[in-house]
Amino acid sequence: MKDLPDLVVREAVSSIIWSVSSCILRITLGLVVLLAEHRSTVHGSGSSSSDATEEEIMGVLGWFKGEILMTLSVLAGWVLCLFPRTVASGSAPGFVFASTWLLLPIQNMFGIIPNIPTRICEMSLGRLSKREIAVVLPIHFLGAMLGVFVAQFLSPSIVASHVVEPIIYSEGNPWLVDFIRETIINAVFTVAILVVPEIMKLNKIPRGFAVLFMWPLYNYSVDAAGTASTFGPDVIYALRCVGKNEEVPLGQFSHMIGPIVGGLLGGKIMSIFFPDDVSM
Repeated sequence: MKDLPDLVVREAVSSIIWSVSSCILRITLGLVVLLAEHRSTVHGSGSSSSDATEEEIMGVLGWFKGEILMTLSVLAGWVLCLFPRTVASGSAPGFVFASTWLLLPIQNMFGIIPNIPTRICEMSLGRLSKREIAVVLPIHFLGAMLGVFVAQFLSPSIVASHVVEPIIYSEGNPWLVDFIRETIINAVFTVAILVVPEIMKLNKIPRGFAVLFMWPLYNYSVDAAGTASTFGPDVIYALRCVGKNEEVPLGQFSHMIGPIVGGLLGGKIMSIFFPDDVSM
């Protein structure tokens, strides 16, 4: 267990970098959505919500005027056309907090995918011992909280509240239904994020295109309101604690436990269909 201190350092640093980067991506997407909405208000729905959106945008981007703001609004609308509607509406938190655009580059740097379901899946494969996973899990929760704190501290005050806005799922379904959905989609996610990049590497396809294969997973609904999985109980906990200074309520725990059980199930699937080569 002499490598445990090195593992702790790599897990801590990678989880903090992931958390801060995810928050930055969240802010960026939020600003793009605001700009795109400004374009629609200029072409006029005439509703009171349009006025509210106009004021919010001018508060964030008040120094943009006239044609510059309109040009940016048009560009933002084009950018949003590249993403599913669930991303623009905030109903696909996994696209932000479990994006392959963030997780895979961090894996290249530290040899770790800073994602709890994935690390649990790797434990089931024998890549991590039970003792190591017992150390890793608290590190991820603490790293997520620290990353959210850092992102909030570095953000302008006008967007700081958006950075730490909690992810709140609908409780319209029975608890067991949401739990099963979370378990299934997280099992598929862990298998996909471990297998798809390797297949692309063997076929000399840039791993950046892995996001296209993950697209359906980012949009799979896990609650009655159509919100998709976050693929990380640590970020749900961090945003709730930092943003609202409260614990995650029991009604939301299906989205905390489901990803953990999904990681275990994903490990079982991997061990049957994609086992590690023990001879290497």
